[in-house]
Amino acid sequence: MGGPAEMITFLISFVADQLLTPALPGRRRRERAQERAFADGDEVTFEAYVLGDRPYCRPVPVFLSASRTALHVSPTEWKELRRSALPAERIAVQRIRPRARTDPRTIPSYWQIAECRDGQADILIACDPVHLRYVAEALRAT
Repeated sequence: MGGPAEMITFLISFVADQLLTPALPGRRRRERAQERAFADGDEVTFEAYVLGDRPYCRPVPVFLSASRTALHVSPTEWKELRRSALPAERIAVQRIRPRARTDPRTIPSYWQIAECRDGQADILIACDPVHLRYVAEALRAT
């Protein structure tokens, strides 16, 4: 870790991630609505990171749209804009783990990471734990 200013910035972002973000008003209501939509077969869209050495991977946040049968990625919440399907039939989840210190700092600390394989390539899918189960189910369904 760098100097004192970097340490203070890290600590502030850590506290905000751990204490404030998960408790935002309306979050639980939104989660229940997404659970119902997913159970009914609709898509649920959420922010994530898809990292690795594949054309669909990006070092910046993206939006995933998951249903029980498909997984799509888009640079924006508007699903119609530059949306593409992930090759879910080729992606296998190896394990799900908490964010580690070695993971990119841009990934919020309370998110979880799915370590996956696409053929011979390792990829990481990081998102809120609430949404990671949608990713896992979409990848299992294919």
